[in-house]
Amino acid sequence: MNDRMPPQPRAAMLAAGTALTPFHPLTGAALIMTGPQTFHIQPDQLPKVLTGLDEVHAKYQFARDEALRLSGVAAPFKDDATIDVIKRICARAQGGEGNLFEFAQSLMDWVDAFKDAVRRAIEDYQRIDEESSMA
Repeated sequence: MNDRMPPQPRAAMLAAGTALTPFHPLTGAALIMTGPQTFHIQPDQLPKVLTGLDEVHAKYQFARDEALRLSGVAAPFKDDATIDVIKRICARAQGGEGNLFEFAQSLMDWVDAFKDAVRRAIEDYQRIDEESSMA
């Protein structure tokens, strides 16, 4: 693979119908954009990043599943104070604003979008590398 990636032609981006991953013209790093942030990832590191994102996704999925489990916890004692605390724990786990279940799900969605961008960068880099080797 090339150490430096040439800037991508705009016509190729438009012909494909989707935006190609931009690569830094000097360093060759893939520029993965997520909202206001841009991550610079060297092409040889993209598969490792993808593996790491799979691990992160699994941890958020575990947190989401635990939130679901916590939302159904029964009070160990039937006094008013214990019942009130358990209701608040259940609400925090899955109901209401800022609950753990939805927070974990939103992070999983962000990780999935980031993984898709990394996969596209891998495919774009391979395609550009193949085109460069044919020329």
